Amino acid sequence: MKLLLCAVSVLAAFGLALSACSAHNGSSGGSTPGVAADGSATVKAKSLTVWTNAADPAYVTDAYTDFGKKFGVTMNIVKIPADSFESQVQTKWASGDRPDLLEYHATSLFWALNPASNMIDMSKMPYVAKSGDVYQSGGSYQGKVYAAITSAPVLFGLYYNKKTLADAGLSAPKTFADIENICTTLKQKNPTVTPLWESGGSGWPTQILSLLYVADAEKAKGYSTELLNKKTTMDDPSGPFTAAMAEYKKLHSMGCYNKDATTAKFEDSIKAVASGTTAMTALHSDLVSMFAAQFGDDLAKASDAIGWASPSASDATAAWAPSVSGTWYIPRTGDTDKESSALAFVQWITGAGYQDYVNAQQSFPILTGAKGPDNTPAIQQEIHAAYEANRSLAFNTNLVGFNSQSVAWMTGLLSGQYSPEQVGALAQKALAQGAKTAKLPGW
Repeated sequence: MKLLLCAVSVLAAFGLALSACSAHNGSSGGSTPGVAADGSATVKAKSLTVWTNAADPAYVTDAYTDFGKKFGVTMNIVKIPADSFESQVQTKWASGDRPDLLEYHATSLFWALNPASNMIDMSKMPYVAKSGDVYQSGGSYQGKVYAAITSAPVLFGLYYNKKTLADAGLSAPKTFADIENICTTLKQKNPTVTPLWESGGSGWPTQILSLLYVADAEKAKGYSTELLNKKTTMDDPSGPFTAAMAEYKKLHSMGCYNKDATTAKFEDSIKAVASGTTAMTALHSDLVSMFAAQFGDDLAKASDAIGWASPSASDATAAWAPSVSGTWYIPRTGDTDKESSALAFVQWITGAGYQDYVNAQQSFPILTGAKGPDNTPAIQQEIHAAYEANRSLAFNTNLVGFNSQSVAWMTGLLSGQYSPEQVGALAQKALAQGAKTAKLPGW
């Protein structure tokens, strides 16, 4: 999954989604008449169409299978490629096409789907009360909860090969100065190893280093709030975002990235770090299972070889966001039997089926009342410890207009098409346009 990442303009998506908002019914929001989103839904339809991310971990795909078997429902799974996940969802949605169950982001990206008209309001579902303050950060729109977030928060950070760093006398980075030092040291001591893999061919990973860099500024002063309140701009030459762009370019100029950085895929970065031919790669924590796959699907073995780091510009501040894996919405299709069955899925995965679901994740529960699995693998413990120790919501989480275009900017910066200053100007323009389209206060 890509996390928080997309390849088409959310501005266009807003307009397209709004134009298609009445494709199935003309109601103005809330639950469809006859379908109560309060935990009392029953399975009525025996088939459901699900749009899901093709890069989902096994615990998500297994949840579909388990529900289908338990309740006699045929789950028609439409796997949408990770590298074009957001653009394909938005395009299909704008055409009036709808699944019965949608897996999607809990960030501002889902606002473009016009949830007030197109999705069932699940604010009264029992899981909401068991979720703490999760819906203050994502999955809600205009005070109503539309998402069912079932997985632990996703962190952005660096996966690193423990032996590769240790052999060079290096430890996990806490700051970007540490990343520079790792790069310089490895190029001297072991020039056959790539210090830092970048996946320009996949697009979305190119955003992650900047999310990490800005995490300390977001934690210290609420950088994204300052941007939305017009107290600063993304193209401020002394601001965090411009500094992040300059640092990204500096690492490239230092020769830290793989030679094929503009075309390489993220799947290959996982293989490279697992084998030790690359020291580090910036990805998100939902990809732990893909690292485990390099070790025979054994998380314990993966944990022996691979570590996790959460560096920012000045300290170890972990940037996080709601996970797209296991975040579900129920589109309002007008078919009350299918809507009831989709609600029954949400009730089950957040209720009777939740403990088994958490056990399958081998991670920590987001809903109260469930227990974390015994003997949690070390890498999962490292990720959880980073989240608990010092964290900040990823600064781009709710920057309307920014996320939709940032892949193009970052790949342009990587290829030399844009300078850091040009990316800052493009980002500020997109933020202003997105905020106006979304009718945010003051814009």
